[in-house]
Amino acid sequence: MSKTRLRSADYSINEICKLSSYKSYTSIYDFKVMLKKSIRDLHKLGYKVGNIKGLKTKHVFRLVELWQEEQKSSATIKNYLSKFRELGNILSNDRLVKPDNKPYGLEKRKYYPTENKAIFNPDLTKCTDPLIRLSIEGQYLFGLRREEAIKFNLKKASLGDSNHLTLSPSWTKGGIGRMIPIRTKEQREWIEKVRKNVNFGSSLIPENRSYVEQLSKYSYQIELMGLSKLHGLRHAYAQNRYHELTSFYDLNKKGWKSPVNGGKKQNMMSQEERNIDFKVRNILTREMGHSRLAILKTYLG
Repeated sequence: MSKTRLRSADYSINEICKLSSYKSYTSIYDFKVMLKKSIRDLHKLGYKVGNIKGLKTKHVFRLVELWQEEQKSSATIKNYLSKFRELGNILSNDRLVKPDNKPYGLEKRKYYPTENKAIFNPDLTKCTDPLIRLSIEGQYLFGLRREEAIKFNLKKASLGDSNHLTLSPSWTKGGIGRMIPIRTKEQREWIEKVRKNVNFGSSLIPENRSYVEQLSKYSYQIELMGLSKLHGLRHAYAQNRYHELTSFYDLNKKGWKSPVNGGKKQNMMSQEERNIDFKVRNILTREMGHSRLAILKTYLG
């Protein structure tokens, strides 16, 4: 790799990110990280691109080939392609990336998961930052997204309601606000830890850090834990909550696990079980801040 060309490319990426249409810091951060990772992969392949404006159609195809050889998931590659499309919009270059994913040999997105991505009972002993540890625990206990967990502010989320956390639209993906029930001893203990460790009215970001800086610290901490991402904590929340809710509505009060976690598939359920399944998925769609019922298949099967 040419360090000079990499530095030049990194600078050009920092400048291009200022022109992106992304609104949230998380989206801008991800855009920047993915572009920089792509440039480094191109350098490994022998394409010494020194400015992100020099990215060409042939580079995109070669990167997709590399990522497929590395057995990256189709969803991950599609995420990179969406970032390249944003880059194409900024550069007014509609030829940079094909309008659909067929030419890249990527299958259509399937909401049915082929494996359970849930992370149950995460080992947090390697997390050395107490506020980031609280954010990670919030992801597991309340199904918070990463940005929601990092920006969590107890004063704004409690609103005098001891039985729910309220997430305002300004915190959430797609601007979909929601209320999350406080049901367990572990959840209430977590809220008390937040109360003791953070000034009431402050978020889980130290006052001397920006969100982007805290996000970088968060990424470093999960690397220490031997993980690359923690979205699986949200999967675990959805699956635990599904079992809890089906138990509540089940006349026998036993309930059942979600299909992806070893429970019955929908075509094997009785009519009464299907009715409960449909009701529970609707509740979880709202509780997890989604607008479409179909997305729950990603978490539950």
